[in-house]
Amino acid sequence: MSDIKTVEEILKEESSDDLWIWESIIRARTINIISGDESSGKSTLVINLCKAISDGEDFLGLKTTKQRILYVSSEMSNTDVSRAFAAIGLNNKENVSVMELHDEPLAFLKYDVINADLIIIDLFIQILINEGKDPNVYKDVNELYSNMRSDSALKDKTIILVHHLNKLGEINGSVSIGGASDTRMILSMPEKRQSPERVLSIYGKSVEQKDIAISFDFSSRTMSLSESGNDKPIDYELAYIIEQVVARGEVSGSCQEVSAILKLSRFGRNPNSLKKYLNANIETLNQNDIELASERSSKERILRLIHAKK
Repeated sequence: MSDIKTVEEILKEESSDDLWIWESIIRARTINIISGDESSGKSTLVINLCKAISDGEDFLGLKTTKQRILYVSSEMSNTDVSRAFAAIGLNNKENVSVMELHDEPLAFLKYDVINADLIIIDLFIQILINEGKDPNVYKDVNELYSNMRSDSALKDKTIILVHHLNKLGEINGSVSIGGASDTRMILSMPEKRQSPERVLSIYGKSVEQKDIAISFDFSSRTMSLSESGNDKPIDYELAYIIEQVVARGEVSGSCQEVSAILKLSRFGRNPNSLKKYLNANIETLNQNDIELASERSSKERILRLIHAKK
């Protein structure tokens, strides 16, 4: 059992893994995921991050550690990716390699990662499909993560996966996609979708939870820390509730019943939290012609969400 080590041995090795690729957010030899809506700027964000890491520059006010990078894309050609890097002023062009991702399984990367410390896979869904995995199946996702962590060609690499959000603004697919990642980053769109403002929300196993307000410059494909931060990101969960109530005309029942009808799993565990959440957003509900009524029956509280267009 060569994998069994003493606590002393593990602590001695820990220092070699304590390298931050992106200060306080991405640690060396980890698997990380960046998710966002279509056209939210995920690829632009990652390309700018790669440029900073390749050149050893600060990114969004945080230090980076210089790394060799392999950018694997299923959405852009090698030429398009290279042009994007050139457009934002990549200095160390020899430090970044690019590859088009088609229908090959993950094993094909083994021949191309030798000279890379950091691997970007854009989009993650393509790797899942190529491996014959279902993104909605917990076991399939866990097996893929396990393979990436144990594969001799990948286990010493830092990996960033680019992925989509679902209608609720959550990482699309099984909860294990986010749960198995070391750092989860969600890029939120503003309510005014044409606005250059974005918010990058950071979560993780060993990182401090934080929100970073970003301002995009669409013409130059660059970004910077936002000075205003006034454009509030969309509350995807609230948007989903409004969409469902408008489509149905009315949703009513106990807090648990309403949670079940609308498939709001986190509120189902704590019924009173749904009522508090709706009351906290009553102004937005009213702006969308939705009335919230609450009354107590002999046994429990009944909620009524009614779409009453004026």
